[in-house]
Amino acid sequence: MFSKDQQEQNAAMLDMDLQHEEVLAFFQDYWKQILAIAVFLIALTGIIQAYRAWDTRTAAEQTAEMLPLAEAPGTAQNAKVLEDFAKDKASGNRRVLAWLFAAGKYETANKPDDVRRVLGEVANSSAPKEIREYARLMAANAGGDAAALDSIGKDSPWYAAALELHALSQTDPEKRRELYGEIADNKNLPTALHQRAVEFSGESDSE
Repeated sequence: MFSKDQQEQNAAMLDMDLQHEEVLAFFQDYWKQILAIAVFLIALTGIIQAYRAWDTRTAAEQTAEMLPLAEAPGTAQNAKVLEDFAKDKASGNRRVLAWLFAAGKYETANKPDDVRRVLGEVANSSAPKEIREYARLMAANAGGDAAALDSIGKDSPWYAAALELHALSQTDPEKRRELYGEIADNKNLPTALHQRAVEFSGESDSE
């Protein structure tokens, strides 16, 4: 006759044996699926690592190729080379940078239509919102179309600059002073912009 402790111990061992048999049965039934999942996870890890290595190498190669193009003189021909590089070779952030460099060279070459066209590529790209808004700001500056800045909200870091372009586009002096007054009321601005807004709004005269 087993004691109570021995009975409990035997019951625990029997339960462990049953669990062991259930695990074995499970693996016998599903070993192919388990193996396939394991192989997939191993392959996925390798693919991710290979992609990261490829992306790092690609970024370095594209950056090395782009820098001499960016440092070239600001001619329309050099701008076109950068634009073609962005279209045919660059990816990710390098594409956006190449477009911005191209726009700067078109600006130097006095090609406002090309400036707006290239900046339009940036504005319609998947670049971060701040970069897309910057492109709209520069395109409006190149084309004198301040109305194009209406999509830049008050939460944008470019809002004050957009307001200033609106102010500069006004033919009505009172409306221009009103817009500069709105800029002057914003204390979180670069010093030069704030001082300019205070001066042009006439607030400095009333102090």
